[in-house]
Amino acid sequence: MNILLVSNGFPPSGQWGTEFYTYQLATGLAARGHRVTVFCPDRLGEAPRYTLERSTRYQISLVEVHNGGDPKKSFRDSYRNEGIEAIFDRLLEEIRPDVVHFIHMLWGLSVQLPELAKRRGLRTIATLTDYGLMCHRGQRLDASIHPCEEKSPAKCAKCIREPGPWDGGALSRMLKRVAGFGLSHASRVGLNLGLVALESDLVHRESTIQSAMNHVDAWVAPTRALARPFLAAGLDSACLSILPYALDEAPYRAAPKRMEPQGVRFGFLGQFLPHKGLHVLFDAVRILRDELSDSSEPWEVIIYGNKVGGRNGLYMRSIWTDDLEGRVMVEGPFEPLRAPEILAGLDAAILPSLWDENAPLTILQARAAGVPILASDVPGVREVIEEGRGAQLFPPGDPEALAHAMKGVLADRPTREPDRSPPPVTLAAHLDAIESLYGGVATCDYAPRAHPQGEPKSVNQEASLTASATLMPPDSAV
Repeated sequence: MNILLVSNGFPPSGQWGTEFYTYQLATGLAARGHRVTVFCPDRLGEAPRYTLERSTRYQISLVEVHNGGDPKKSFRDSYRNEGIEAIFDRLLEEIRPDVVHFIHMLWGLSVQLPELAKRRGLRTIATLTDYGLMCHRGQRLDASIHPCEEKSPAKCAKCIREPGPWDGGALSRMLKRVAGFGLSHASRVGLNLGLVALESDLVHRESTIQSAMNHVDAWVAPTRALARPFLAAGLDSACLSILPYALDEAPYRAAPKRMEPQGVRFGFLGQFLPHKGLHVLFDAVRILRDELSDSSEPWEVIIYGNKVGGRNGLYMRSIWTDDLEGRVMVEGPFEPLRAPEILAGLDAAILPSLWDENAPLTILQARAAGVPILASDVPGVREVIEEGRGAQLFPPGDPEALAHAMKGVLADRPTREPDRSPPPVTLAAHLDAIESLYGGVATCDYAPRAHPQGEPKSVNQEASLTASATLMPPDSAV
């Protein structure tokens, strides 16, 4: 089968979960004899916009299109880009795939791509990786990282305009807030300068995405937690399969453990973004340091990742204080295929996330490596790990609970043995299900982990474990 994967990046330049999953999927399918091409944007701005680069990585054909971020771009460009569409259409003509699998279609790409594929009679599949198709911010959290359950064009436009705590200093945020109010008010009297997101922009975004989703034959959600809001918004359950991510566990099991007898190493692997909860970890470090001030047991926290710019550009600077020196070591991002080596050097992996998460790859990698997991008790984590089987969950945003869990790792380290609980889905089973989807019929034997108290154990009518080629009804909304 000739398969085209569309994603937001590919290792080694693409360093995080979605890109790593794309790598696992591409190489797994290629190993089964399929012809696989990956199409993704390069947003670094190191070449003129729409420049194409072709290469082969890990024996996979890679086509990258340069489409760097630019503050002068319109809001519309975050979800719709005619230049990308023209390039994609030419690529379809060139490689003539049998199926197109969208793992990403925003920020550097275009939600119109599924329609272009359907015009050529191709089968289209899409994997939901976050809430991006229903929330511009992607996590259904507002500027201050508070949950946002209600959705309307007016409210969403105001949320996008609102500067967050890390979007510049206090004066800068005030000026941005005043400017946003003034420009939005001017638009209501016919002076739309296109500089801020308006209610009409969000109406257009929603209608464009709704139309685009009608051109996807089958959807995959790695967790029921992520699927549930989409189903409530109108996604046809007959089109949806629940299928967690999977990875090749062999490198994680084979990676040699570090030999140093002293010192406990906690690790954070991820982007330095507010919704990932790094500030919660830093507060936990301060608590643990004070509680164990007289302890002889050495310990440290190593964070692997990178700073971000834009509206969260001050995040890392504002949460870092000199008292963390000596306890927290800041490392840069690592090449994704080094994950087994990195995890082999840790005594516990920490994921203090504040958003719902979606079967995070870091959790699955740590589990495969037999590394204890300390993670926020959010739906997308609880579905794919078993608490007590090498994992401990704590309330999201609770640094004291995280510090307590870290203290438990320090106490248990001398007698702890690796605990590798079975994965939610093996890579072989995952690829079987994906191949079935590509062929038009899919089944999935995935049995979800326990849900938090009060949450249904299954989605019942909301989500089926089978997928077909049935399209969403025209009046469905996202």
